[in-house]
Amino acid sequence: MASQQTVSVLDQLKLDVLDLQQRSIRAEAVLDAPPADGMPAGIRSDLAQLHGDANKILATRIDAILTGELTSGKDDARAMRKELIRTVETLIEKVEQQVARFDQLVKEFGKTLPGT
Repeated sequence: MASQQTVSVLDQLKLDVLDLQQRSIRAEAVLDAPPADGMPAGIRSDLAQLHGDANKILATRIDAILTGELTSGKDDARAMRKELIRTVETLIEKVEQQVARFDQLVKEFGKTLPGT
């Protein structure tokens, strides 16, 4: 029963991480094709929120999953947890790079678009 519940939690976490990755991809699209009249200010806020959400998932949800007490499915659950940790850590690094890239683009443009 505990194994099944752990796998279910890990599956939900996988979906949540995919959502975070999609948010990063949308921000990347704006960074790849910045508007000529300035960068949307909301992108930086979105990236900051994404960074916080990724850290929160890592610190409070993934790290809270205990696989040591499982009997059946222990190795699979441990592997899934490790993969999620690696994926979220990579995402956090990518978002940090996106923030730096946003700041550089704003510096080049000299402005952001308010309220977007």
